[in-house]
Amino acid sequence: MASKTEDSILRSRLAVEDRALKRCLRQLSTMCARQARLTPEEAQQASKRVLQEVRWFRHTVQVAVQSQWRCQGEIGLYADQQEVLEGSITGACSEIERLSDSLEESRNHKRHKIAYDEIAIDANKRLARDRLAAEIDEINSEIEQLEQEEASHDAVTQSLHTQYAVVTDELNKLASMSKSALSMQDLGIYLGDADIHAEKAGSERNPRASTDMSPAAHQHHDDPRDGFDTPIDSAMLEDTDAMHSADDHSESEEGEEEGEHALGDNADQTVIGSGSEEEGECEDEEGELLG
Repeated sequence: MASKTEDSILRSRLAVEDRALKRCLRQLSTMCARQARLTPEEAQQASKRVLQEVRWFRHTVQVAVQSQWRCQGEIGLYADQQEVLEGSITGACSEIERLSDSLEESRNHKRHKIAYDEIAIDANKRLARDRLAAEIDEINSEIEQLEQEEASHDAVTQSLHTQYAVVTDELNKLASMSKSALSMQDLGIYLGDADIHAEKAGSERNPRASTDMSPAAHQHHDDPRDGFDTPIDSAMLEDTDAMHSADDHSESEEGEEEGEHALGDNADQTVIGSGSEEEGECEDEEGELLG
């Protein structure tokens, strides 16, 4: 609204008013039309009015021209002011950019200062450099010690594995030896039973030998054949011993089968005990040899 009002005012100031010209032309045409009927005085008065309107129109034109000159001067002044304003705007824009850069730099500086202060506070909370270096050296020494302990532990573990393998091998050997020893022991028991039966049979056949209490008889008491002097008696005793040994052998075979089943079940339980007994016997023998 304000811009339209200013435009209308400017146009009214620059435009030449045509009302004076129209009025002058109307009076001139009226005077010309009534000239024949006018008296000299009326014609002179009409001429004065026409001249007055012409002078007024001239004055209006001069005023309009002067207004035009003033407006052109104002337009030039406005152009100069526009250039000045544009220059000031350009300077203000460059100043704004400079201030923006300075503001950003100030913000970065402040941000860095805050971060530096935080780092300084955190650094002040921590230990000194020398103390940290000492702690690091201590930790490195502990690490080396632990590595050495780990290496020794690995060596001990390897040695234990080797010893375990040796002990397992020895236990297996002792188990086989114990089985063979038990078999030999059973065989000795069977042979001892056969000798006892033969001795009983000899004592029944030769009561004189059982009642002989002389030292010579005691020396030969273990052999029942010593009570028979003749070869015939010895042959009869051998036949009797063979019969009894056959019977005892059949009985011992049955007992041996039952014993083998029992030994098969208890072989694992007797391995450790037999091994420890044999080790104890070996230690006793070594002690006797050393003694």
